[in-house]
Amino acid sequence: MQKIAITLISVLGILFVSGCTVSRPVNRTLSPPENTQWVNIEITNPSPYTQPFPLRVRYISHKCKKKRISGFDGSVITEPSYNAMRVPMQQNGDIWSGKVAITGGGICKWTLSAITFGIEYIDATHMGKDLVPGTGVGATFAFEPTATRNGLFRFLYENNVALTPVYFPLIETNKMENEIDTLNIFGEDNFLKRIMVGIPGSINIQFSPKLDESKIVRMVAPEKRKVGEYFRIIYPDGTVVSDGSIHPDIRKMGE
Repeated sequence: MQKIAITLISVLGILFVSGCTVSRPVNRTLSPPENTQWVNIEITNPSPYTQPFPLRVRYISHKCKKKRISGFDGSVITEPSYNAMRVPMQQNGDIWSGKVAITGGGICKWTLSAITFGIEYIDATHMGKDLVPGTGVGATFAFEPTATRNGLFRFLYENNVALTPVYFPLIETNKMENEIDTLNIFGEDNFLKRIMVGIPGSINIQFSPKLDESKIVRMVAPEKRKVGEYFRIIYPDGTVVSDGSIHPDIRKMGE
């Protein structure tokens, strides 16, 4: 009987710890107040073969927090909750637009953490009949400090922002992972990173990329994983670089 009681206490102890460290379901419903400010995004689609992808939006809540057990010392860590979603954009010719509330509201008092937007190929056959669309490019805008953990962000201090990056097509051959070659887009920074903190009023972002398809870069992976074997990057002028780089050098595109 005593052994059974000890076992029951142990089970209750585990349940108690789990109850402290496993968060209850978070109410992710947004309810922006009437006076909320907005982030208005306008993208100019540079090609009939590309298209802006849906806005990738993340909100943060410091009211509805979550708890987890640290894998380092077993302590309980309390963290803000996040609410990720995708917001479709509206098309008007070559112009695509979307908007996101800075104050998401709701029971958890959601506020905007970050937005990612950009373009990607939706048709690759004009560059080769056996090509399929690959990775896209764009920008990530952070609106609070925790959103900048994955990369270096440049501060912006204005409500009206215009971005005009130049991109190029990149055909990647990697038979170890894909049987079919992919048509990607690349630039100096595939995803620009900006942070806007404490800027009053609504924010307007214009993203007008240029896609120069007259200059094509090819990346060819080695057929087998082997020490000393790297991607071969083949530039438009025929130069081949194989030094461990996994991103083309944008400076070679102007030569």
